[in-house]
Formats: sequence, structure tokens, C-alpha cells
Amino acid sequence: MSQKPEQAGDLRVVRTRAHLRAALVRLAGERGYVAVTVGDIAGLAMVNRATFYRHYEDKEDLAVDVLAKAIEEVGKSTPVHPGWAGGNQLAELDSRIAGAERLFEHFAEHRRMYQPLLGYPRNRRFMIRARELLGGGIAERIDTAEPDPDQARMPMTLIPVFAAELFLGMIAWWLDRSLPYSPRQMADWSIRFLFYGYFGALGLDHRLPDDNAT
Repeated sequence: MSQKPEQAGDLRVVRTRAHLRAALVRLAGERGYVAVTVGDIAGLAMVNRATFYRHYEDKEDLAVDVLAKAIEEVGKSTPVHPGWAGGNQLAELDSRIAGAERLFEHFAEHRRMYQPLLGYPRNRRFMIRARELLGGGIAERIDTAEPDPDQARMPMTLIPVFAAELFLGMIAWWLDRSLPYSPRQMADWSIRFLFYGYFGALGLDHRLPDDNAT
């Protein structure tokens, strides 16, 4: 992807990118993502195509930026705290569910843009960047739990990749089925699955093997 970091002092860059993101979101909502062209986006944002290409490689690159901004806002609005908030795991669980809910709401609001990108056959370039973005956000939240790498049961670099794939798979399933459950319900299920795993989701916590059993 060709995006360059926005410089805080360059208001023109910030404003132009904001207009381009808004244009893509609006046009995809009206026509569907596949029907929207770079020319359409540039026209609505009132810039020329050359200006578009100074900021983004193509419309997939711009869609990634839309998602990046959403993830950034979720991180700001639903922070999690180091050390599990003084031992209050339920408060941390609620905060993580609230963050996931906001992301599900974002995908629902802009489903005509995301469904062609996340559904099958998937847009490979978008998926790679979406995994990176979500994996990075998840890794930051894992760090707040103060994990012990020596005790981890999976490689620490693999955990956010696994979690991001699970999350994106749930979103794609949800969008493909026209949002059969609320964003809150999907967020609750996704986070609880990450916390309690496969047996927890099946209600079989009591069947979990004891690692310390001899």
C-alpha cells in the first residue's frame, strides 16, 4: 500500500484525505463498492485524479484508510488498562466488548463497501492490510494484560494474527447473511470466544482438560 503518514502540521493533507474517505463511503453506500471508480471519488471530493493518486494507490488503498481511521477511533474511545484494571477482569471484558461493538457498527453502517472486500472471493490486497491493522490493534490490547511470553501457549506473534482472522471471518459471515444479529451480540460472541475459546463458546467449560493433571 502506498499511503504516507499524515503530518499533523499539513492540514491540507489531512483535509484532502478526509474528503476522499467521505466520498468513498458515501458513493459505496449509494452504488455499492464495486461500481465506484477513482474518478467518481475524486469528483465528489472535488479534487483531480492526480491528487487522488498522490495520496492513495487505488480505491482499495483508500478503503484501508477508512478502516484504519475506524480502528484508531475505537482505540481512543474504548481504552483498556494495564494490569487488567487492578484485577477487575469483568471491567476489561466489558471494555473490549464495547470496542468490538463499535467496530461491528462501523462495518454494518458501511456494509456496501466492506462486503465485496471481505466476502468470498476476498480482495486479497485489502485482506492483507486489514489483518495488519486489526492484528496491530489486538497486539496493543494484549500488551495491556501484561503477558508472560515464557508461559504463552502460542507464539506471541501468532496470537494477534489468529484473533484478527477470527474477527474478520465473523464480520464476513455476518455481512454475507444481512446482519442477522446485532453489533452488540456479535461483539459479545467474538470477544468471549477469544477469552474463553472453543469449549467456552459451546458451554463446555467444565470439560476443559486440566493441564496440571497427572
